[in-house]
Order: sequence, then C-alpha cells, then structure tokens
Amino acid sequence: MALNQGKYKPTVCAIDEVDDRSYKHNNAVLDDDRGATKQQIEGSEKAPLTTNQQKLHMDDATLTTKDLEAARKDALSNAANSATDTPNSAHASVNGLRAFLLPGRLSFDALMRLSRKRRILYVTTACLCALLFVIIIMLIAFWPEVPFYLRAPLCLERECVESSRQLLLWANTSRSPCHETYEWACGSFAREYANGEYFVIKRGEWNYKTYNEYQELDELNRFISMLPSEAGGAYSVESMISSLYRSCRQIDVLDKSQSDLLLKKAIQSVDGWQAFRDVVRLHNWDYRHALIHLQVKYGIFPYYRVSIDSAYNNPHDSIIILDEGDIGLPDKYFYSSDADNEVVRGYKLLLRDFAINMGIVSHEADLFANDMFHYEERIVKHIEAAKKRSDRQLNKVLRLEELKTHAPSLPILESLQTLFPHTKISEDTEVLVRDVKVFEELSTLLSTSDKRSINDFIIWSLARQLLPHLSKEYRTLAENFDHAIYGRTASYPRWLICSKVVRDWLPFAVDALHQQPRQQQFNMADAVSDSTASTLNKNQGNEEFLRLMFYSLRNQLQDSLAKVHWLPPPARQFINKKLTEMRLQFGIPDEVLQNSTYVKDYYNELLLNNLYFVDHLEAIWSFRKSRMEQKLKPLSIEEIIVSEMYTREIPQAIVYSNKLNMLLISRGLVSSRYYDYRFPVAVNFARIGTDILEALVDNFSNFVLQFNAQSNDLADEVPELEYVSPDLRCLTAGQPPHISYELFQLSHDALKSFHVTMSAVRTAARALSSFVTAIDAGSAIMGASINQAITYESLGLTRRLRLAGLRSYNENELFTLAYMQQHCSTTIADKDYARIKPHVERQLAERYLFNATWQHIQFLPSSTNCAVSDVSCSNLL
Repeated sequence: MALNQGKYKPTVCAIDEVDDRSYKHNNAVLDDDRGATKQQIEGSEKAPLTTNQQKLHMDDATLTTKDLEAARKDALSNAANSATDTPNSAHASVNGLRAFLLPGRLSFDALMRLSRKRRILYVTTACLCALLFVIIIMLIAFWPEVPFYLRAPLCLERECVESSRQLLLWANTSRSPCHETYEWACGSFAREYANGEYFVIKRGEWNYKTYNEYQELDELNRFISMLPSEAGGAYSVESMISSLYRSCRQIDVLDKSQSDLLLKKAIQSVDGWQAFRDVVRLHNWDYRHALIHLQVKYGIFPYYRVSIDSAYNNPHDSIIILDEGDIGLPDKYFYSSDADNEVVRGYKLLLRDFAINMGIVSHEADLFANDMFHYEERIVKHIEAAKKRSDRQLNKVLRLEELKTHAPSLPILESLQTLFPHTKISEDTEVLVRDVKVFEELSTLLSTSDKRSINDFIIWSLARQLLPHLSKEYRTLAENFDHAIYGRTASYPRWLICSKVVRDWLPFAVDALHQQPRQQQFNMADAVSDSTASTLNKNQGNEEFLRLMFYSLRNQLQDSLAKVHWLPPPARQFINKKLTEMRLQFGIPDEVLQNSTYVKDYYNELLLNNLYFVDHLEAIWSFRKSRMEQKLKPLSIEEIIVSEMYTREIPQAIVYSNKLNMLLISRGLVSSRYYDYRFPVAVNFARIGTDILEALVDNFSNFVLQFNAQSNDLADEVPELEYVSPDLRCLTAGQPPHISYELFQLSHDALKSFHVTMSAVRTAARALSSFVTAIDAGSAIMGASINQAITYESLGLTRRLRLAGLRSYNENELFTLAYMQQHCSTTIADKDYARIKPHVERQLAERYLFNATWQHIQFLPSSTNCAVSDVSCSNLL
C-alpha cells in the first residue's frame, strides 16, 4: 500500500518521532537486532502506536526504504515551509532546542542501554570527579599563606644557640603569655636557681641582675686565680690584686682578742668612747676633732657627707658636694611607726651584742642600744622636718663663709681642708649644698645634743664599718642583722665576698688587665684592610653594633622627649641639644692602655702591705681620697674618663659623664655573655638597650638642674623647674589596698627608679621597630658613623633567621620575652623582702615591676596578641 503524499502532511512532532525511530532502526540493523527494533517502530500491545505513527506507518510491510526516505524529506520540507509562512513560529524554536539537546539525549540513551551495575559505576565515578574538582577549587581559594617562621632558616651559629638557651632556660613557653604571663616568661627561674651553686647565698631577692652579678664574680674569681702573684715586681698591678684577694681569704686567722685590740685602737684614734669610763672624760672630748678624724682616716661620714661631682653650670667643672650623712639603718623609713619591727629588733640586738663583745655589761649594753636607736631617730626627724619646709634651698652653690652662717656647729671648713690638703680651701671656696635647710637642722641638732649621744653615734659609725672585716665573732653579729633584713640564709662563700672586694676596691686595675690583651687583638683585626664577617672579631663587632644601637636609642629618646607635656619647650630643647651632642666611649681609652706605666703610676699611692685585712680600709680610703682631690684639678680627657668610671663608690658598667657629655660603657659588659652582636637584635635591645636608656633617663633630673643653672645666668628670669614626680596611681593600679598604702610611702629615689624603668622599656620598644625598619630599608642610622668596611651585612643584621626552640617568635615577641625575664625573681628564706626592698636598695621589687610593665607598657602584651589595658602611666617618655 502506497503512502498518499498529497492528502497527509506530518506535523513537527511526528517528524521528530520518525527521526528518532529511524535512528534507532539503523542502530538496530548494525547490532543485528532487527526484530526488536521493528517491534519498537510498529508498536506492541504494551506500547500502542500514536495517531501520527499510525498515519505514517499504515502498512509497513509494503513500504520500502526508498519510500520512507522520500516521505521523511517531504515532511521536513513542509515543516520548514510551514514555519516560514506561519506568523507564530514557536514550533521552530522547540525544534531547534531539541536539535541542541540531541547529543545529550543520545548520551543518556546510551547510558540507559548499559547494564544496571555499569550505570551505577559510571554515575558514582562522575560524582567523585565532580567532588574532587570542587575540593581542588576550594583548596586553591582558601589555602593559607605559609608563615614566615616556617620559611625562614634557623640560625645555628653558636651565639644564636646560646641566646636561645638563655631564654628557654627560665621560660615555659607552653604557658599562655596572656593569662599566665609570669609562668610563660619565668616559669623555670626558681627551679634553675635552686639547682645552682648559688642557692640561698643571695640576700633578700634573687633576680636577673643578681644572677649576672654572680656570674661576673665567678669569672673574676677564676681570673684572679690565674694571675701571677709576683709578676712585674712587688708593686705590679697583678701582685697588688693577688695580695688583696689572699688577705681577704685569710681573714679567719684573726681571732677575737686581736679584733678587740684593733677596735679599741680605732676607737682611741677618735679620743675614746664614753662607755669606757676609765679612758675618756666627756668634758674634755671634742666632737669636732673626732668627726674630722673619722672622715679623713676612714671615709666615714656621720651627720654630713663630702663628695666630688660636676657642677651644673658651664663648663661643668668638678665641685665639692655636701649632703646629709649616714645612719645605722638602711633607710629613714625604719625609724617611722610603720617600720618593720623585725628589722628594728635586729638592729637593737646588733647594738647590744656589739657593746657586750666590747666588754660592756648587759644592762648598760641594753641602755646603749636603746639610746643609740632613739638618737638616730632624732636625727631623722630633724632631716624630715627640714625637707617639709616651704623655704627649702636645693642644690645651692654657697661660699664656705656663707655656709658657716647657716650651719655654725658643723666643722665643714676644717673637714675640707684636712680631706684635700693639696687643694687651696678657704672661706671663699664654693661648694654645692644639696639642701641648705637640712644643714641648718643638723647644726641645731649638734648644738642641742649632749656629748654622750654624739660620742656614742661617732663610735658606732666607726664600729659599723669595721665589723664585717674582723674575726668571726664580730662578723656573725653583722650577718645576724642581715638575716633580720633579708631573711635567714646561708652565709656568702668567702671567695664571693673577696671577689666583690677586689672588683669594688680596684676596678680600674681589673678592667685594665682584662682589656690589655683584647686591645692588642682589636688592633690586629683593625689593621686588616677589608673587614668581613669572617675576620670580624667579637669585640670589634660588639662595639660597632652597640654604636648603631646607641644612636638609634638616642634618636628615639629625642622623638619621645618632643611629645612630653610635663617639661616646657625651653627645657625640652636644652635636653634635646644635650642628647644631640652626646658622644660614646667604650671602656678605657686606647691612649691609656698603650701607656705601659699608666696603670702602675695610677696605683702608685696605694700600699696594701698591712698585716690584717681590716687595715686595708685605711689604705683604700686614703687612695680614693687622693683620686677625689685629683678631680678638682685640670685633667685631660683620658684622665676624666678614667676618673668618671672608677672613682665612684660602687663601679657601674654604664656611666654618664656630665663633664664630657659622654656615655661610658665598660668593655667588660661589651664582652660578657649578657650581650653579643650576633644575638637577635630584639634580645640586645631588651637587655643592654634598656640599660643604656635607664642611664640616660636617670640623668634627666641632672639635665633639668643644668637648665636651671643656665637660666639663672641669663638676663631674663626663668622659673626654676623640678623634675616630674612619678605617677603613683600607675604604680598602685591593681594592687590590694594595703600594698597601695605601702607603695605610697616609698622614698623619692625608689619612685624615680620606677619612673626610669618604665620610660626606658617603652622607648626601647619603639627604637627596636625603627631600627629594624632602617635595616630592612638599608638606610643609615642618623648620627652613627661606623667603619666603612663594616656594613649591616657583615654584622649579620640583614638576615632574618629564627632561633631554635623559639622559631615562631618574631622580633617583637623576642623583645617581650627577653625583657620580661629581666624581672624574674624568687624570694629567699621566709622573708617578705619585696615589701621593704625599696627602702633597702632604693628599687622596687621585681614582682611589682613585672606586673607594672606588662600592664602599662602596651607594646608588651600587644606583641603577643594579648589584650591591652586601657590604663596608662602618665609622665613617661
């Protein structure tokens, strides 16, 4: 039966169905499955044919392939014409969409022809690939940046490992710096102290500074043991040090009877003690002669003290300074009603036991102890009354004739003429009086005191200095009093005491011997034309880096000074000028060390050939007195440097010279394990950097006095300025009420020390950031002129290496950890020494400083991503 083409025109849907069935039919022919395909085309009982199918395939048996193909083409042609002629062409768009989706439909049909297991495997694989693709995209988008400390190499040099060991020795980095700050920085400090050889030998509080002092004395002890005792003749510097050390170690050969004779001989030199009634008659005793003799022969200054320092007006020549004298207890606080009763009882027991050992009966010894304490209490009350007067005259330059009208009972002119016999001292000589009203009160006190009290006070002032250098019976008395102040601990080993004696009595000799071989080594290294990191020795590198650090600290100090509000602009300009013109000096000048006889000539007047160690006190004071008098004469720059560094009562590693406007840094500090230019920059800034700033900020009060002296010389009157008082609210913030009350009772020196510490760490933190920025940019530090052969690269400053064990710590975190460890401390014995330390050592306890710096110096907690307190100390740089 033939298809009637004229009467029937298939629709678009019919054409699509034909197309689909033709495609399936051809596939069926290729797969030899014609029968099944026929069934799909013709329909079956389960799937009957549609109307279009019935019309198109009325008699499949009579249609040939050629007929079917002709019918298909005719249908497609008619559909195209219909789409063109008809205004509504929606069917054409549907047909085009189907043509577009045809490959996907074919793929789906192909998938459906697979077996069920293969279809599941195919779908699962496709889903996994899509999921993997999504994961890769997300990893690329959100992959974290590799931290710098994981990319930066470790520093494995010996100095880096040593600095890491020092920090980790006391720290416990597993603790949180925000919530367990002390444990984080100092968690192992007490344990390391307890395991050391120095356990329980330090009085009061063992802290970072005392630890370094112990290490210094231990090295000095080894150094002395290697010195030849007879090298260079009987009066060589080496033999002098060895002789003093041996004499100190042999003190136990002195028995009590010999000590009694030595004490009585010293007492007789001041015309006797009234307690020995058969020896002295008070009505013939002259306190003036006794007082002058005590000052001249032993360097003991009851009532008033004499010293030499730079004047405040230009050109800052040396001038005689007069200040209040010494008393028995460490501070005037212990004579108040709030004093530590244990310390007062220990002091009275010391007075009583001394009198008993001198042969005074028990009842009179008790009277002597009570009377002596109350007389010193009376001296303190007179001094405090003078300081409360509104008409005080501080740091006043007076002629001795004028001073005599203020303090007629004090033999000041006679004392100075006897102390400095080679200097012309007359009534026209000018002296600087710290507080004129104090001298008026002391003069009144002497004129109203009975001779018995004055005699007891002078004798006790003499005995108090001799006791630690006599036989064991008398040394035990002094140690028992120390236990009342610091807590009961074991006695210092004798080697430690004697090493300290050598360091304090002969500091110039010790440093000269230490620096002489190093100086030769320095010159040899300096002679090399092209200095590189491989030829840069430790001392040369330390000094060059320290020079860079000093000028960076100075520049930051000037920036901080420009922002303070508690100093008027003229004073700020004056201090800024002083800082700009300040110079730096490392240790003993080269000209001195190159002179082979300078050190020997320096100690030419010191003779230490006495039989007993206590006799050395007279020889040492006689030598110091001559060096003090030498400062009143014109000196060369080298002599001034040596004088500034080594004529102080307690030698210091960092000293500021007002005369030269120069910062002097001992080479002993430069070459110590405390500092090395190969340590991380942050560690050096936290240690020696803060030490330098403390020395400079501590001298700001002298700068203000110099400004006042300069202002008085000007035609225009400028009101006298006082250095700012520390912020007490800052110190007491967060403390219990009873602690706050105790802190408000601190002396001015202790409060000033707190102010200096806080200002130094804040300035050092800012200077560190500026220094690192300058190094990274390769820019020069303003004011620092270093050797052209030495660069940032040769000093190792451009390397950003990490420390082993502290690899995740950046510069700021290392600075915080290293600085906070400077306030690690542990108490000794059962004494709450922290409460009275400000009155004994003029410094706050380290636990107060630890908490205060962490709370009020915002840089420290912020560097470790901790919350920063809003409370801030005022009056800081």
